[in-house]
Amino acid sequence: MDEKSFLGSETGLPPAGTWWRYPPTAAGIQVNHCKNPLCANFGIPPRHAFGSLRGKKLKGDIPIPGDYRVIGVSAGSGPGTSHPLLQCDLCGATLPMQSNLAIAEELLRIGRYLDPATGPACTNEDCACYQVPQSVSPSNYVSFGTNTAGTPRYRCQTCRKVFSFGGKPTKRQRETHRNIDIFKHLVNKHPLSRIVATLDISMPLLYRRIDFIWRQCRTFAGERERSLLESTALGRRYICIDRQMLTVNWTSRKDRRNVALWGTGSADLESSYVFGMHLNYEPELDEAYVREDMLRYGDHELKQPFRRYARVWLPADYERASAARMHQLRKVKAEDGLDAAIEAAYDQALHRDDIEAGSGPEKETRTPAKGMLVHEQISMNAHLFFLAGLLRNAEKVRAFMDQESGLRAAFMNAFGPRVRDRTADAFYVAILKETTVDKKRQAVNISTRRFKEAKKRFLGKSDYEVMLAMVLEEMQVMRPKGKWADQWLFHPLPNMAEPDKRVCWLTDVGDYDEERIARLYLKATLHPIDRYFMQVRRRISLAERGISSSANQGRIWHGYSAYDPSTLMKLLEIFRVFYNYCENDTKDKMTPALRLGLAKGVIKPHDILYFDGW
Repeated sequence: MDEKSFLGSETGLPPAGTWWRYPPTAAGIQVNHCKNPLCANFGIPPRHAFGSLRGKKLKGDIPIPGDYRVIGVSAGSGPGTSHPLLQCDLCGATLPMQSNLAIAEELLRIGRYLDPATGPACTNEDCACYQVPQSVSPSNYVSFGTNTAGTPRYRCQTCRKVFSFGGKPTKRQRETHRNIDIFKHLVNKHPLSRIVATLDISMPLLYRRIDFIWRQCRTFAGERERSLLESTALGRRYICIDRQMLTVNWTSRKDRRNVALWGTGSADLESSYVFGMHLNYEPELDEAYVREDMLRYGDHELKQPFRRYARVWLPADYERASAARMHQLRKVKAEDGLDAAIEAAYDQALHRDDIEAGSGPEKETRTPAKGMLVHEQISMNAHLFFLAGLLRNAEKVRAFMDQESGLRAAFMNAFGPRVRDRTADAFYVAILKETTVDKKRQAVNISTRRFKEAKKRFLGKSDYEVMLAMVLEEMQVMRPKGKWADQWLFHPLPNMAEPDKRVCWLTDVGDYDEERIARLYLKATLHPIDRYFMQVRRRISLAERGISSSANQGRIWHGYSAYDPSTLMKLLEIFRVFYNYCENDTKDKMTPALRLGLAKGVIKPHDILYFDGW
């Protein structure tokens, strides 16, 4: 992602007496457009960037692609109670405006590890080549031996200054043999306090080594995953996308509310490779600085999508949003069934001020004491744009997503051009997860009997052909659900991991034959990413579920959880790299990276910890 300009072609300020009708393009990203694949406005932003009238339209005008009207916001996008919306003049759909700048910033943050190493750069501030790397000006630097520690030295040919660069990743470390022990303990649910006691090290040393292991994992993964950007052998990729909530403990007895973080994750169906799990958390921003900067420039007076700091939550905004959610819809229980859960998900999304905003602030939660919380819709969009970039050379991309309107919108934003070209499709997958083992077995037994009966009806066909025939039968009796009457298919072949499943095709434009559609329905699953989420809970002590008691009025204390979200964020990335490259499957003895072609064998922790990225 080019960081030179966030404003794209829409630069400068609006003309006098006008305002931005919708957030300007940032780094080529523009998500404020119709998300209905059947509409001629799909993927097309408003034609007029500036406006002076609130949704006024001349009588008799025939709408054309690019025609929208602004609703639900006062003139000038000033402060108000409603979220600014656009209404498509062609299909009538309404959509909340989102900040392209915020999405671009978050995309740059989560994708920074993919930037290639730039090499040594002059450290003399008075030099014309100050911070100009060797990759940009290779003739300006010459090797100049090593220092006493063995670190390579270079000389700038412009100012003749000699400086050190690179060297072993473990330079300035003592007892480097402990790195592998710490790595293994971190990914096998050893609490940090027990690692300190077991290895007889100090807590500050452990945190320094966590930082080191995190940097090495990012460097190693960046080197491997950069090859995806240019690969021509990705073929068709089927991606499973879901979200997981993780909690950080309170840090002050005066405010015993937890910090709830949402991680958006995606995993490849065939290889189980996890492309990313990104928390909606920004460790580098300081709340006091952001608040002061917003007050200085009047950012707080603007609607959220038009703000310079639209990416992050301010505590005051978070508290207001949390209070607004006091009126909660009835929660669906497992005994209500999956159909009731699907309808409830639609209702909950419709009751949001921003239908794409995700779950939003929960009761008894707060913003973190360090760093800042990122808006969920920004985090989801950044993750999907990140995924679209990694898989840009894939022949086709099919996404199976949890039923979350924010994920649907993010997919239409990131993969919109490919949806129009018919090289990308999206499906909702709803699964009844909270049920007993006995009920799961009962569902599987019923499915097995149904399959045996189908084999008798379709004599001479293979098992796969019988399964395809069963799906084709279910396609004739699909059930409409939600405000938009989305067509949901009852999946006739559940398993223990997904004992009750429904699938909804979100990008149906009527151009696929029935058998092709049935094959996609049959593939629909969330199992690879849900399995990874389960491993996160089981293998990272900081990610374990908390315990609630009547003594703390419903607040949850996580015995081993982190107090600093950045520590949890680092451990999640460490575990992702370990899971992809080091953890081989018990059945085929292969790692996800090996199946995807990013490795030639099982990678040992030693190879990651001592990997030299330059």
